[in-house]
Amino acid sequence: MDTHRQATCPVPPGVPVPKSCAAGTHPSDDGLIDDFEDGNTQLAKAGDRSGYWFASHDPNGSTIDPTPLSMSGGGAGGSQKALHVFGQTSNATGAWGVLVGANFVGEGVYDASKYAGISFKAKAGKEATKTVRFKVADVNTHPDGGVCKNCWNHFGKDVTLTTDWQEYRIPFADMKQEAGWGEPYPMITTSKVIAVNWSVGPNRAFDLWIDDVQFFECN
Repeated sequence: MDTHRQATCPVPPGVPVPKSCAAGTHPSDDGLIDDFEDGNTQLAKAGDRSGYWFASHDPNGSTIDPTPLSMSGGGAGGSQKALHVFGQTSNATGAWGVLVGANFVGEGVYDASKYAGISFKAKAGKEATKTVRFKVADVNTHPDGGVCKNCWNHFGKDVTLTTDWQEYRIPFADMKQEAGWGEPYPMITTSKVIAVNWSVGPNRAFDLWIDDVQFFECN
């Protein structure tokens, strides 16, 4: 990866710059992505979003359960349900691990430019890895966008979980691509996002709980 190009590549005309919230943030009125209380795998019907939750794993020995996805009891703050996945990622050559995520709409891109980022509540099992990477795919990094040739290096941020429910608030402005692979872009294109996911790398046991996923705005 050309890290110099990543640092100096100009912002294309008309692409919105992710918002910086100097005065703080608040949950958006139409920002709920999912609280999982309905027990199904479709996103909450808010903000014209219509996508579904999915799970994926490499073909080299990594596993993720339950398959198909189902919502579990014991959500954050005493809520009834949360998204819960667990398993083991492989250390075999070519293994990239697992991910669980959702497309914002059934097909195409979604305009999230009015939002400043995404928050969620999460925890990890006691004997499981505490490190996950939170990522948002956009028109430039996802093959469905029709732009990239070496795709999948989405904008994101590493998150260290605990065994208790905690809220994590990730501004779009803080999301970066990983170094060393893929095609570099100067920033996430918030007006054309495609999906959100949490990923776990190779050779780790994982036990991941996620709840109350939502967009937030600047105050």
